[in-house]
Amino acid sequence: MSGGRYIKQAIIAALCEHPDQEKYKTRAFSGENLEKVMEALAEQRNKLTKEDFFTQDDEGKYLIDTPGFWRNFDKVLAIVNKAGDKFTMDDFKKPLGPNEDSRSLLDSARQNGGLGKIFSASVWQGRFDEMERLWYYVPMPSRRELFRNDGQLDPVLKRNLLNAEGREMPEDRLAKAGLTPNDVRQAFSQNGNYEDITRRLAQNGDWLRKEYLLLPDNSGDTVFYHQGAWDRFNDISKRMQSRGEQFETADFIRQMGYSANVLTRAYERGGLQHVFAPQHWVDRLPEMTELWSRVLPGWKTGTMTVQAFDKSYAEAESLTYGKLVDYERFESKQALLRPLNPDAVQSGAEKPVLPIGLKAFWDKIDTVQQKLANMGARLSLADLRQKSGEMEDTCLITAIKFGHFEAVQSIARKAGEKIGVDDFLSKDRHGNTMLNILAERGELHQVFQPENWAGRLSEMKALWTNVRVTDRNQVDFEQVEVSAQQATLRQQVSDDFNFKLKPRKPGK
Repeated sequence: MSGGRYIKQAIIAALCEHPDQEKYKTRAFSGENLEKVMEALAEQRNKLTKEDFFTQDDEGKYLIDTPGFWRNFDKVLAIVNKAGDKFTMDDFKKPLGPNEDSRSLLDSARQNGGLGKIFSASVWQGRFDEMERLWYYVPMPSRRELFRNDGQLDPVLKRNLLNAEGREMPEDRLAKAGLTPNDVRQAFSQNGNYEDITRRLAQNGDWLRKEYLLLPDNSGDTVFYHQGAWDRFNDISKRMQSRGEQFETADFIRQMGYSANVLTRAYERGGLQHVFAPQHWVDRLPEMTELWSRVLPGWKTGTMTVQAFDKSYAEAESLTYGKLVDYERFESKQALLRPLNPDAVQSGAEKPVLPIGLKAFWDKIDTVQQKLANMGARLSLADLRQKSGEMEDTCLITAIKFGHFEAVQSIARKAGEKIGVDDFLSKDRHGNTMLNILAERGELHQVFQPENWAGRLSEMKALWTNVRVTDRNQVDFEQVEVSAQQATLRQQVSDDFNFKLKPRKPGK
């Protein structure tokens, strides 16, 4: 250890009234360390910092884990603040031992009567939210004992800190409508009075604000503990949006002590499909993917599988970028193939988003086809094989996922092309083939229409071998094969007939 660190530890030991403070003084100024100490003093760079208080001694112990530290915490706080630093939630949660299960500074405060020193305005000025999250890491008995408020923060402390940040305490705002946080929570219980609460708020010129919905109870839970909150989530979000509010990623993952966060409650209550509903994420696509990354693998089942998320994301992407395209007044076919986010693509921040890769395009495909025809232009399968959007699906697969296989067939026919085996076996990012996606939609009968395979019997048979056994009941393949053979013969006869009628050149 350097001489400077020995000096600092001697000072900290004295400041914290450490029972072994004389040992630290002796160590700092012992003959063997004296030269190092003199060098450290000569450098004049021995200002105490927060890091110094969290530095272990030569035996691996923390000097601050003592009753004296808490008796002198105000002095320590002044030193830390003077050094331009602050105590954070992570500082108080940091283990003071060799592993994650070791006692923390918060545990030390509980044992040595220091909780009141931690939960004070002097520590958390301008950082109320951080203090509130730390509060719920304190066990309930200690919370009840400190503020005598049923395990919740002292309202005077909360009000003062929020007012200093220019914020009104939500409980005070609710009180103007004659309501309490418990009234809001009860609105979503089994026998709740949601309509009455929203009416009373409206009568007072208020609404069901996000801050009311996220108010923690004494266990750290919000209204989203109740199933009723998820049953009304879309209505809640719509009302908030009309007032310029929306749930952010941080709201869903905000952790109040050891209580489940809102995202976890969404999974437990079957509400993930509401969280990731596309209308909530328009113009916020990176936030949507960031929140999805917080969903645990085991949760991606039931109504919110990875495929369901992809579809929801594609819809949100369409709502975000579809506004940039007028599918009734585009000037050329090329306008449908040009990325809508060129700057983001050039910077590498986003994947190209093509107009023909959006759900909005396929929803208006008939209008688009007619306008292209009026221009003397048409789309081709090569156009549809391009990838588009963050999911990097081909436009072909996007069309299939949104139920527009018939439109794809129409585009192929007008272009004089055939959808090939390779197209049907192309995959999305999860390895699902276009063929399997069609099967899951119950549309295999459209794939194996006999006329589609006239003259291509071997290709049709090859594709059939890739149909999952569990999906084969959608198609009577033997009948399709017979009909395709007949269609092939009719095509050959028609081709021969047309060849015979081909006029001869003069003189031949």
